[in-house]
Amino acid sequence: MEITKKSDLVETLSDRMKVTKKTSREFIDSFLEEISKSLSRGERVKLSGFGVFWTKVFQEKQVLPIGGGSKKKIAARRMPRFSPGAWLKRKVR
Repeated sequence: MEITKKSDLVETLSDRMKVTKKTSREFIDSFLEEISKSLSRGERVKLSGFGVFWTKVFQEKQVLPIGGGSKKKIAARRMPRFSPGAWLKRKVR
């Protein structure tokens, strides 16, 4: 299975848009930064057809470690989630 890296996206974008790699890297960085900022504020990010990003809050909980021992506390946290849109689902199939 191949892995597409950020540098691959930068190169593809620069070729397709006829801009420098520096410009395409700045665009991708800005795009990802804006999505991150919105998620950190608790907002949903909807990219029509592509999908929706949101955060889910996990409450604090107690867990038993594998192999026994005393319970450990896992702090409450917020984690990003993604749900693909119809266009993306069709492209992947």
